[in-house]
Amino acid sequence: MNDFPVIQEALTEWGAASRWWENFFNASEDAQMVCRKDGTAERINPRAARRFQLDASLEEGVFSIFSLLSPPADRKLAQMFQADRSSADTLHSVTTRRHSLVDLEIIPLGNDFNLVTFKDSSRHLRLESHVQRLVTAIDATPDVFLVTDADLRITYVNPAFQSATGYSLEEVLGRSDEFLRAPAEREKVRAYRENTSQGREWIGEFVNIRRNGEIYHVEATISPIADIAGRFMGYVACERDISVRRQLQNALRVERDFVQSILQSLDGAIYSLDCEFRLTHANAGWRSLPAEHGGICFDGAPGIGRALLDCVPDSVRRGELRLAFEEVIGTGQPQDNHFHSADGRYWLMRISPWRDGSTVRGLICNVVDQTHYHELQNQLFQAQKMEIIGTLAAGVAHDFNNLLQAIRGHTSLILMQAEAGTPLHNGLEKIDLAAVRAAEITQQLLSFSRASDDKRTVLDLNQVIQEASLFARRSLRGNVVLELEPSPAPIHVNIDPTRASQALLNLCMNAQDAMPDGGRLSLTNTVLEPPPEVVVRHCLQPGTLYARCSVADTGCGISPELLARIFQPFFTTKETGKGTGLGLAIVQRVAQEAGGFIEVESTPGKGSVFHLYLPLAPEQLAPVAAPNQSPLAQGTGRVLVVDDVDLLRDFAQSFLEMSGLTVRVASNGAQALEVLEEAAGAVDIVFTDYNMPGMNGVDLIGKIAARWPRIKFILASGYLDDATCARLGQFNATVLDKPYDMHDASEIVMQKLASK
Repeated sequence: MNDFPVIQEALTEWGAASRWWENFFNASEDAQMVCRKDGTAERINPRAARRFQLDASLEEGVFSIFSLLSPPADRKLAQMFQADRSSADTLHSVTTRRHSLVDLEIIPLGNDFNLVTFKDSSRHLRLESHVQRLVTAIDATPDVFLVTDADLRITYVNPAFQSATGYSLEEVLGRSDEFLRAPAEREKVRAYRENTSQGREWIGEFVNIRRNGEIYHVEATISPIADIAGRFMGYVACERDISVRRQLQNALRVERDFVQSILQSLDGAIYSLDCEFRLTHANAGWRSLPAEHGGICFDGAPGIGRALLDCVPDSVRRGELRLAFEEVIGTGQPQDNHFHSADGRYWLMRISPWRDGSTVRGLICNVVDQTHYHELQNQLFQAQKMEIIGTLAAGVAHDFNNLLQAIRGHTSLILMQAEAGTPLHNGLEKIDLAAVRAAEITQQLLSFSRASDDKRTVLDLNQVIQEASLFARRSLRGNVVLELEPSPAPIHVNIDPTRASQALLNLCMNAQDAMPDGGRLSLTNTVLEPPPEVVVRHCLQPGTLYARCSVADTGCGISPELLARIFQPFFTTKETGKGTGLGLAIVQRVAQEAGGFIEVESTPGKGSVFHLYLPLAPEQLAPVAAPNQSPLAQGTGRVLVVDDVDLLRDFAQSFLEMSGLTVRVASNGAQALEVLEEAAGAVDIVFTDYNMPGMNGVDLIGKIAARWPRIKFILASGYLDDATCARLGQFNATVLDKPYDMHDASEIVMQKLASK
């Protein structure tokens, strides 16, 4: 205590009056000691004396503070006393010999004295522990945290910041966070800085840019940080990457818009109902339908939440729909409900379950006007009926063709024996000519009844209307007068003759239907430059000449509103079952395939004229072969004739034997195989018909080729489809069209015998 004046002097230099200091020292809530550099406690305040059970009056000047501390804290304190320090320092978490944990605050007083304050570190440790847990939680979260100082420069970022942005801690400390934001977000940056500087929190979304330049979306909460006095110390930003969420939201939006687009694009009205049959959604399809459709009647837009059955005025229809709705709800199976309304329309209501997993939440009803479909279905039935009729006609034509082959063949055989110029010879020639004309008719029947490729050739349009008129006369009623007005000179056009005849025949039949009480039908050919309005309408080259075939009638004519639709497929004004609506569509297609077009002039009550415009062909007509009067080709060889018609079999045997060949005959495929087995395959050519009972000609050729590959084949038929022709190509078989000329046939046989 003798050195107390020295302490007081030191305290005076430190800037405090001795009495004031002593009062403060003794009244301190903390345990305090004034110690020399060697650790001797010169002053001990009452708090320290009580805490360490010391008697200040006895211990002051002799007690060492080092004895209160456990190693190595005693050594650390001794080192701090010996050091030349001018500022306060702290030893944290020091253990005393009483096993208590304290913080030592050392304040140099000058003249080798130090003021040592013992502070309870448990609060400090609790605070540290709380802060540590907070930091651990922030470091573990996937959300980005960054903290700035009062100058808005980054002082802390958590690990998620580095993962999300690609920037390391060293690259961002001391920088403003503005470098993270996309250029378009400047206004938002200004807003949250202004808010936080004024003590307000900012919440929103913006776009960030990663270190690699990739952009990503975040939602952020930016909160101000203030000290105890309320002074602004910076802000803390918590950011969450919502790119995946936005992608999912966009995907859901796209999916929703896609579903909505599908619903809006579907024909008819679509209504969704809950389990009590109340409307929950309706697409825009109802706008294109009548107010009453499918038995449902709305007085305006469908009202969401309204019971759909309340919009069904007819009680019978209402009960029918209620049963259908309940059945679909109960079974979960869709159901089609058809309804024929009083105005003649046909409706289809497709009722489907609205599923949510395994639960049926309601119904989806699609109401479609099927009137046109119903009409097309009737027309399809009519077309199928016409196809059957065509097949029957083809069968008749085939049999008739065989008879014509027999007539022509035997007539040709007799002509070879009759003296030219005699009445017998002239009569036989007329029989042959009639058979040729009959063969042309059967060929037309076969062509009309079956599909055929486009086989265009140069024809005289005058000859086309001549042949078409011959065919039309057989179908026209007696009260319809047919007139032909061909052009003075031949008109050369490049067109498929069969399709040209089909087009003209369709026009003639339509003209007859337009004249139920009779009238005049005329076919006129001419060459002209199309009128200016036609040139413009079809974008033609001015000054170009076209062939025009006009089919005119004196019938009822066509009204202007129907004139624009007459070439639409399946459009017809005829009664159900009396027309397919395909005739004029076929005519237009034939004209287009030939490079031309069709025009119509019609006056209701006075008649119609269909003008078929075709380009003129620069080529000359294909030469017509003159009747073959030359002798039959001669040669030697062995021929097997196979035909189920005895007249044709006998004819073929006769002219082939007249050609010098050895001929065997068979009436069917099985007999032909027996003949070949007996002859050990000693046949050079098999001359067979195609259409035979049991085994057709192609099947026979296949069996013979497999057994005797050196035999050659000729097949005679009136008509073969593409698949059959392709199959025949495997056997290098030659096809001879019926009815054939025996001179041509004998020439083909000799060529076949001579080939290797």
